[in-house]
Amino acid sequence: MEFAVAEDDVWLSVFDVLPQWQDASGDSYVREVKIPVSGTGELHLSWDPVERSVHLRYRQGSDVVVDVFREQATLLTIHEPGPVIAVEYRAEDCLGRMRVRLQPTFALDDVFLRT
Repeated sequence: MEFAVAEDDVWLSVFDVLPQWQDASGDSYVREVKIPVSGTGELHLSWDPVERSVHLRYRQGSDVVVDVFREQATLLTIHEPGPVIAVEYRAEDCLGRMRVRLQPTFALDDVFLRT
């Protein structure tokens, strides 16, 4: 199955950040973006196109408020208006979607269903 990810120029135009290669993972193909949400809030989103996984971490100051890891991802994109970060994932017996809104306040909607 394919894992479609929004192009770098989309991240730049919507959030004013470019995806970087993640040094911490030790894997040269893992990408990440760090998006400021407020004066103390930051969304850290990383994805592994080879393993088809997405890791989302939202921090408020030094506190991790949300930490979500999803495997078998099929889509990571941005929907306008909003903007809303959308993640879809599918495995043999399940399917799910996650929507993340950053403004006016952080909101996460995550649905996981057995098929």
